[in-house]
Amino acid sequence: MQSDKQLLIGKVLQIKDKINAKRHRIPSDLQGEWNSLDAKTACLDSDANAIHEGQSLVKQTGFSASEPELSRILDRLDTLNKEVSVAQIPH
Repeated sequence: MQSDKQLLIGKVLQIKDKINAKRHRIPSDLQGEWNSLDAKTACLDSDANAIHEGQSLVKQTGFSASEPELSRILDRLDTLNKEVSVAQIPH
């Protein structure tokens, strides 16, 4: 069974993937927010360092945020994703 923190990390990664797919459409006024959030969560990305132990893969991360902090990051990413999606709609 996954912990709450693991579920939050999964949600963060999902939203980051969505934003990353449309990163070329992030308005300049939101670019700083995206860069900040991307840097804070970069160690969670799939290309972060991983160590093989026997047959299993153990992902080493420098991410040590608490669940409340992770929830705040998730909320900020979700808000940013919605703002970028609104910015994409042609007027």
